[in-house]
Amino acid sequence: MVSDEEFSRLRAYVNRFMVLPEPDFAAMQQRMVRQTVPKGGHLLKAGEVCTGIAFINKGHLRSYCLVKGEEVTYNFWFEGNFITDYSSFLTRQPSSETHEALDDVEVITVSYDDMQDLYKQFPGWDKFGRLIAEFIIIGIAERNRAMLFLSPEEQYLNLMKTRPKVFANVPQHYIASYLGLRPESLSRIRKRLATAKKI
Repeated sequence: MVSDEEFSRLRAYVNRFMVLPEPDFAAMQQRMVRQTVPKGGHLLKAGEVCTGIAFINKGHLRSYCLVKGEEVTYNFWFEGNFITDYSSFLTRQPSSETHEALDDVEVITVSYDDMQDLYKQFPGWDKFGRLIAEFIIIGIAERNRAMLFLSPEEQYLNLMKTRPKVFANVPQHYIASYLGLRPESLSRIRKRLATAKKI
């Protein structure tokens, strides 16, 4: 079982969505385990089944997929948030994602079986699971709209506005990959915006 201090950030995150009774929190805390991932290590590798949902207490990660042998960055994950391959977690099928630590990472994790048990025993966790699923779907829809309807420059500006942590913690070539750009294309956008700002 993880400590109260390790569990406190997860508790605060859940409270943003709904208030759960103390026995619900206690049951979750008892089932969680601590895990560390060194910089460059992997929380999940493509081809593995995602066996748990992790909450990040320290560090940040990126998820990427291999497309024609090239790493394509899919998302970034920061402390104070959950990380999982939700599709693999639910279907019990191998993941197409790799979750790589961009610095030393500490997470607390609950397994698939324990999560299903919590859903059955505690209606509050069942409701929270639905709320999180809706939150994820909204995020995916917003990203898809951005990729379809915004120019690369508009996508860059939108990312700066909505996810400033990315620019403070993630190398530029990963940001370029996330935006579907070559690094040199991102450099041109940055120079153009910097020049426009000076005028």
